Amino acid sequence: MACSAGGVFRRLEGERMNILSLRYFLKIAEQGSITQAAFELHITQPALTRHVAHLEHELGVKLLMRHGRGVRLTEAGRLLDARARAILADIDALSDELVARQNEPQGSLSVGLPYSWSEGITAPVVKQFNDRYPDVRLTVIADSSEMLEGMLKAQDIDFAVLTTVEDDAEIESRPVVRDRMYLLGPKGSGLAELDDISLADLADRPTIRQYNATVAAKRNDQRLARVGRSQNVLIKTSSSMMLELADLGLGFVAMAGCAMGSRRYDMEAVPIADRAVTWTMSRLRTRPPTAAMKAFEAILAEVVRARVVGGEWPGAVLLD
Repeated sequence: MACSAGGVFRRLEGERMNILSLRYFLKIAEQGSITQAAFELHITQPALTRHVAHLEHELGVKLLMRHGRGVRLTEAGRLLDARARAILADIDALSDELVARQNEPQGSLSVGLPYSWSEGITAPVVKQFNDRYPDVRLTVIADSSEMLEGMLKAQDIDFAVLTTVEDDAEIESRPVVRDRMYLLGPKGSGLAELDDISLADLADRPTIRQYNATVAAKRNDQRLARVGRSQNVLIKTSSSMMLELADLGLGFVAMAGCAMGSRRYDMEAVPIADRAVTWTMSRLRTRPPTAAMKAFEAILAEVVRARVVGGEWPGAVLLD
């Protein structure tokens, strides 16, 4: 069947083409044999023949002529062979580009990290993330684990670092680091002279505590209550004010070791015996991680690891 080059190309562009059939046709053209092409494609000869017949029907031209040793391309077949290779190369390139764009962090991301991480972890993580992915609109919240967990469940944030989340049906979490608890006080308070301090000894000191008690604080209260003691809470305030007030000599603060890297305060610290928290990277199970979230998690893990391995995070043990 005769057909002009322009006619075939217009049909090729205008008809609903089956990409798989095009790929099969190119394999036949390459091998010069339906039998050999079927063998390499791992399909039956009748199935391959049906694909060619469908393609010929779509284009309205004959593409192959049989001969004794196999098949040869018609004039229309040779034209299709040349144009289809270019078309499929473009399709493959487009597919690669779409996958790359899907994997490239973009859009917006809201994260919540502990207030005690602000200087040592959060600030360098945000800087690195912004340097690498300037097109992502990042919102960063610093607060207690309890507040961040509530925001995560309310979908106000996409990702959070929380203390251990036990058997929560809504949250998927991955433990990252175990952080020893410390008692922090002003310079000259005598804490630096101690090897550690027991929870019972902590009850003898005036403390500054977050107004909405954290999980760690509640556990301390429970352990003290079992021995008939209670914490001497002098001031309740927001997490952002606790170290500020302790630095002024108004009381002592029990806080995870990650807070000890602060350059803003010149304070003394001592480990609280047998007390630690586990920090987890957490997100809602119903919200698959985006490329931006994965990128943020990766940078966060890098910074955490570097800080622990570099000895800049007292009492921390990597879990991931």
